[in-house]
Amino acid sequence: MHTEKNTGKVNYLMGQLQIICPLRPGTQERWRRFYQTVEGSRRDQFEASCQQTGITQVQVRLAQLLHGELLLITLTTQEPQQALQGLATSECQFERWLRGQFQDLLGWNMQDVLPGPHWDLIFTWGP
Repeated sequence: MHTEKNTGKVNYLMGQLQIICPLRPGTQERWRRFYQTVEGSRRDQFEASCQQTGITQVQVRLAQLLHGELLLITLTTQEPQQALQGLATSECQFERWLRGQFQDLLGWNMQDVLPGPHWDLIFTWGP
């Protein structure tokens, strides 16, 4: 959060969490149907989940590569790590369903990739 001196206006700095996953062969159409479900019959639950975890925008792209496909998910939020932690550990019915869909389509558990002591930061740059 940043407050401007002369106006007293409060600006909130937003961050992005980008998740890039290789698609398992033959799952592109299943991903499309999954997001149609999220946009349709589960939209209210999805919006409530985003509000609860502080996510203000979600973009999902499928990228066609020479030897496969990638799923690119961008979450906009003030606290990217807290949002991911909330999605991965929530016991709410929708988040449990969401994690199950991701595990089925990706083949790994979202909770297994949360940042922690097993991560090696190999490069960083900046002030």
